[in-house]
Amino acid sequence: WYQRRVRKQWYQRRVRVLKSSNKSIWIRNFQLALVSCVVATGNVLLTQQEHISTKGLLHDFNGTIIAVILSQAYGGLLIGLVVQFTDNIVKVFATSISIILSTLLTIFYLHELSFTLRFGVGLLLVLTSTVIYGTNPPKPKAKSE
Repeated sequence: WYQRRVRKQWYQRRVRVLKSSNKSIWIRNFQLALVSCVVATGNVLLTQQEHISTKGLLHDFNGTIIAVILSQAYGGLLIGLVVQFTDNIVKVFATSISIILSTLLTIFYLHELSFTLRFGVGLLLVLTSTVIYGTNPPKPKAKSE
């Protein structure tokens, strides 16, 4: 519970800094990507040193792995745009729909979960609230001068 609260506070602070900063979202994404690359490279060199020295760094790469990498990169850019330009309710809806779609994919394509009544009700509630929110957006607040 405590860790979740700390993460939420840290995230809210980062969002505030991101929105109030004069740096563009592309600069922020590049900075985050650079840090991620350094950490990932260090991790690979520490844990996979023997594999890299015998077979090479890109030995097991194929089309599927490249597609996953590109998908993750595209998703990261989309997340940056969502954080920059939307409010919290849209982020919650996007996360909820993502979880539902992932779960449905797991149920019907991978056959690793079973569809339950509780999941069906939750699915119906999330999709209904998303449609209602999308068809009747809140009116912008009038600016007082």
